[in-house]
Amino acid sequence: MKKAAGILILWVCLFCYYGAGAQNDTIKQSAIDTAKAHKVTVNGYIKYLEEGSFVDNLSDIKTLGLIHNRLNFKYQPDDHFTYRLEVRNRIYYGALVKDYAGFAQLVTGQDGVLNLSRNWVNNNGVLFTSNIDRASAEYINGKWDVTLGRQRINWGISTVWTPNDIFNTFNYFDFDYEERPGSDAARVQYNINPSSSLDFAVSPGKTTRQNIAAMMYHFNKWDYDFQLFSGIYQQNFTAGAGWAGNIKDAGFKGEVSYFASSRADSAAVVASLSVDYAFKNGIYVMVSSLYNSLGKNNLISITQLTASTLSAKNIFPFQYTLFAETSYSFSPIFKASLGGMYSLSGNSIIILPTLTYSIANNWVLDLIGQSFYSQQNGSYHPLGNSIYLRVKWGF
Repeated sequence: MKKAAGILILWVCLFCYYGAGAQNDTIKQSAIDTAKAHKVTVNGYIKYLEEGSFVDNLSDIKTLGLIHNRLNFKYQPDDHFTYRLEVRNRIYYGALVKDYAGFAQLVTGQDGVLNLSRNWVNNNGVLFTSNIDRASAEYINGKWDVTLGRQRINWGISTVWTPNDIFNTFNYFDFDYEERPGSDAARVQYNINPSSSLDFAVSPGKTTRQNIAAMMYHFNKWDYDFQLFSGIYQQNFTAGAGWAGNIKDAGFKGEVSYFASSRADSAAVVASLSVDYAFKNGIYVMVSSLYNSLGKNNLISITQLTASTLSAKNIFPFQYTLFAETSYSFSPIFKASLGGMYSLSGNSIIILPTLTYSIANNWVLDLIGQSFYSQQNGSYHPLGNSIYLRVKWGF
């Protein structure tokens, strides 16, 4: 399976490279006409990200470079069927790759039941890895929508923490993964009417202890969108609810999930609330809160926040956490935002500033910061600081 995945990824990359490199106008036009005739679409992006990380002394800074390419292929032969294949290609290099033990496992260890990842190079401080994170066939007919394969099952409503997102828990700090993880799953959706639907999904795990299966009911009432679900999450009975609406001109969202277990000390409740408001002068404000009954009371290291330690049942390290963010667009091409998290129980602070500048059509430049502080002996001490410079070209 690993060899087959590697051959498929290599074929896709070569196809895109040679297709994009053709300079003859006639050949280009012929390719466009052929794609239209077969309803084939190809898009994606190339990103370059440079990271500098340190604890409290800039002289100890460690660097990480990342070249990130994504290729999205979609084929629609008729009005009923849609086939998708989406591939991530990443090249990491620098001191962090060389010095961080288990770096390859950290960035590639989230594959599904099928092993669709391949590390082409992993030595001398360089990691070149590819991963197929979407590979699905979708059938739509009337009120029915059936999808099989690796896909994104997005049951979450909120922006920062999504307790209802039991199939594809994501890490908020992994900002470079815009598409978010997918699942190897079968999904059936039935649209009862324009404002209500049923959604059933099954995602087998690598072992029976990791299986997930649930059904969700969506409906609209009092100008609010509601959802209710129940099912099995990795040998835990789970049930939850969510809503999205407005209180006057402010957005109001919430989610809550309960995970039962045969052990009383491992049952869990995860809940989040968020309010957001856009002022007339262009300032946007969002406030969110999280309760995680399995959360701990301190942040020992930043690795506690990596995707490998997060799950729908234990979505964040802390029991109580507040998040606030404000942003302002100085012009249509320049935007600044400042976010922050504070753990009421863990006495930890995380600061998240971002500057975004649109260089040209399909070109975006970002300057992003992440600073982590934890209270020790009555005062806050830095656990780590990272500065990211990223440029992205979409096609």
